[in-house]
Amino acid sequence: MKPTGGAWLFLVSAIYLELGIIDLFVQRFTEPFYLTAGYVLLLSVPLYIPPLARFFNVKCIWEA
Repeated sequence: MKPTGGAWLFLVSAIYLELGIIDLFVQRFTEPFYLTAGYVLLLSVPLYIPPLARFFNVKCIWEA
């Protein structure tokens, strides 16, 4: 079974949620702005890297 773009969204969102909870309740290691900016950039990685786009069965931005 080949992973889809939803699997990438779930994985990155789970990491973002975990880091957000740690940042909020345990140890303040960065500003929430930088955590959110990193989330958005990491979420858009398959849109710019063709091998990762093929793996998750999504199209790159220039192919749409």
